[in-house]
Amino acid sequence: WGDSLDEVTDPAVDRDVFAKALADSGVAVGDTVPLARAVADREAVLDLAAGRGMRPAYAKSVRPPTLLERAALEDVLGRDLAALLPVERVEVDRTRLRAGVLNRCELGSDGVARIRLVETNGVTLAARVHAALHELGHALIGLARLEGRSYGKAYGSPDYARFLDPGTFGEICDEEAWVRSMSNAWLLRRPGVTWARTWPGAVDDVARDLNADDLAAFARFRLSQGLGLDIDGVPIVVRREGAVA
Repeated sequence: WGDSLDEVTDPAVDRDVFAKALADSGVAVGDTVPLARAVADREAVLDLAAGRGMRPAYAKSVRPPTLLERAALEDVLGRDLAALLPVERVEVDRTRLRAGVLNRCELGSDGVARIRLVETNGVTLAARVHAALHELGHALIGLARLEGRSYGKAYGSPDYARFLDPGTFGEICDEEAWVRSMSNAWLLRRPGVTWARTWPGAVDDVARDLNADDLAAFARFRLSQGLGLDIDGVPIVVRREGAVA
């Protein structure tokens, strides 16, 4: 929790110790070091099919969500709601888009959500995961729609301030507003990321004095409500923690 998420390599993972633990658990010796390195590298994904004459799971130009990106989604939504996004149906383009365009998520006719991220999403790991998480939120809603459970509101406005009002709890939150509340909640729940509430544009202005856990609960409620689920459909009033300079 105190990790600033500035570094790509996870300081909590001792790769040598981890590799030995994998070997002791019966993992093939040739796989232990690559696996340990991949887990420690929080922006890496590893396809063990490479070099074995097996068909890779993904083309070289794309990747699945990283373990950290997936964990971020589950951190806010919980296991049941996060499970609505099958990892194998998401592709993230490895080539970053140049500045001047926006991050995007497009749902293909083959039922795969394809995410493109811009090169200016931030110099820290936390900033880049925050941006990716936003697009994973759109992917979740898009894939749920394909499965016959459409989100009950259009893309709409990015401003979720008005949806914090209990008077709106009978109204479904706009999709873009929901995605922003969800990704903001994850960043605010990382106390080691000290700039989350103060750096311009880190989170939406409305989020700068919100209780992080309450905002995560709000995101779960709004997603459950929008999809017509009972997983976590309890309305939540998000508390404020005082103005942030």
